[in-house]
This record gives sequence, structure tokens and C-alpha cells, in this order.
Amino acid sequence: MVLGDSVAEGRDDPDPAGGWLGWAGRLARRLGVDSGDVLNVSDAGATIEDVVRDQLPAVRAARPRLAVLGCGMNDALNGFEPAAAGARLDEVHGWARDAGAVLLAIPVPRPPLLDRSPISQFRKKRVLQRIALFNIELERAARDFGMAFPARETVTKIADPAMWSSDGIHLSPAGHDYVAEVIEHLAAGMLGERAN
Repeated sequence: MVLGDSVAEGRDDPDPAGGWLGWAGRLARRLGVDSGDVLNVSDAGATIEDVVRDQLPAVRAARPRLAVLGCGMNDALNGFEPAAAGARLDEVHGWARDAGAVLLAIPVPRPPLLDRSPISQFRKKRVLQRIALFNIELERAARDFGMAFPARETVTKIADPAMWSSDGIHLSPAGHDYVAEVIEHLAAGMLGERAN
């Protein structure tokens, strides 16, 4: 089960079979999950508010073993209230816990767009602050609900320009593959713990 924005949707990582492959499709392959058993309800431009309002109702009755949340970039770019975002993250984590699923939330990275765009230093600083605040809420929610959250030192490779597409806001195929690799290790560990 995949919830989130255009990066979670797989944008800029074409699937030879049509549509987007993305880290979700790549993760499924790594875990030996048939593509027909993957439900990706992500939507371009989604914020955490959109995830809870529009995506969560569509999957609320589902009982996935693994759910992955990939959002926060749109929140950081457009602004959000940390307390409200935290409450929405709690809703997603609570749904996963009640469904008996392992939920992995992906940290929001610093997009190269910030260094390429002619935005003011003040706005760039504000976006970086929001990214940090959103990641703090992601990490807190994961901790509170007993879920996993990638440690910062495990995702440092995402700063490599090769991990990003030319627009500086979406991941390249190499970036999607890297995210899938990081999630695979965490997911395998958590799913193994649940099985024991």
C-alpha cells in the first residue's frame, strides 16, 4: 500500500509496461511482491492533509502487511502548521497500526530545485526549516506508533545530483531505486519481527 505525492506515485521513473514504476514498483520487485498486489493511491501535489482526506478513506478497509507513506515536500514548499500535520500523521500511523500493517514513512529530502531556482534566500531558508519540521513530525509519529523511520545517515546518498530528475523536485530512476533499497532493508526487518 502506497500513500503520498508525485514522488510516491513514481513520477519520472517510467515503467516499460506503462505508467510509472517509481520506488514503490521497484520495492515490490525487491520484496518479490507481484505488481497486482500493490495498491498505490498517491496523487501529484498531495500534502499530508490530502493523504488523510482523499487517500486514506480509499484504503481504510484494506489490511496490507506493508504501507509506505511518501509525502511532505508539498507541505514544505507551500507551508503547514506542525501541530496539524502531526495530527494527520498520527491518523495515518494509527490506521496502519489498527490494520496490523508495518508503516514506513520516507523522510523529506532537500530538493536540488532549491539551489537552482531564483527564489530568495529567505524563502529557501523557510522551505528548509519546514522540511526539518516535517521530518521531526514524521520521526515522532513513527516512534510513538512503534514504526520505522530511516535514520538520516542511511539516506545521505539522496544528496547526489544523479538521484534527481532534471526538474530538481522529482527523483530520477536511480533515485527511486535507491529509496527502494533503503525501504527494503527496513521493511524486511520489521516484517520479520512481526512474523516472530
